[in-house]
Amino acid sequence: MALAATVKHSPARFSWLRALLFTLVLVGLVSVAAGEDWKFDIAALAICAMGFGFFFLAFSGGMHFGITFANFLAIYACTFFFFRESNFPEAGHVPAIIALAMPVLVFLGACFMRLRQINAVLHARRRREITTLPAIWRWVPGVGAVGAATFAVPRLHLAAGEQELVLLLSMAVVSGFIAYAARDVVLLLNDVALIFEGVAHRIDRLMIPMTAFMTLYSLLVVVFACLYRLAEMGAEAPQFLTDSADHFLTFGEAMYFSVITLSTVGYGDIVPVGQLVRLLAAGQVIVGLLLLLFGFSEIARMSDEERASPSPPNLPD
Repeated sequence: MALAATVKHSPARFSWLRALLFTLVLVGLVSVAAGEDWKFDIAALAICAMGFGFFFLAFSGGMHFGITFANFLAIYACTFFFFRESNFPEAGHVPAIIALAMPVLVFLGACFMRLRQINAVLHARRRREITTLPAIWRWVPGVGAVGAATFAVPRLHLAAGEQELVLLLSMAVVSGFIAYAARDVVLLLNDVALIFEGVAHRIDRLMIPMTAFMTLYSLLVVVFACLYRLAEMGAEAPQFLTDSADHFLTFGEAMYFSVITLSTVGYGDIVPVGQLVRLLAAGQVIVGLLLLLFGFSEIARMSDEERASPSPPNLPD
């Protein structure tokens, strides 16, 4: 029995590690894609890892809670990099790192000051069904107004030092709004985590129709790619245009054309000109639409069955 309990609860002990890795991968992806140097990337990762560590230890909420916080950190990093690139292009790395860290550190400090109050509210909130999200009017409009006001900075033609000062002042104001509404921010994270946990449970139930859909989808991609190749092999002239020139498709190009045709994207970089391949492309589009309808109907049927099935009884804390 003891061994079974250990095996049962061992994945939960490592949930923090999975959530931390998720945080680092997300923020690292954003930072590298933003084109910053490696020092800035490391600083951004360290700030977010520190924030995640404190948050996960202070508010026990499981893996979904940690992943939700990781997602919010990644969104914050994306927003910061966007506004910095658009409105403060001359700001140096050191002021930018300070500006990036300021709201995170202020938020964590405000959470630490109200730790008992927030934990009590979280515990009470997890014991009942979530019907409404916490109020966001105390911080979202203010933060949005600060972000909108920064678009006036490029019109002022400020020097690098002046841009750095405005950036720091803007993030200080944002930090003030976040500190004032720290409790509401944590409650929002908690509620989003609970919603995400419910969605993840429903996705597990929908894996059967989703797997069937993806299997049929990949099968159609391969079959039609082979048919396009066979149609060209049986013809004397190329059956497709690539960059407005006659071109015999390779198998990789046929696979690519099959994917974009089945998804009805049609970028136009590969154009069928032969009558047979046009007929095949039209047939693939029709089959793809039918497959899409089948997938939606199966997912809807599984959802109806889940709603009709009795819910498991609530277990006491």
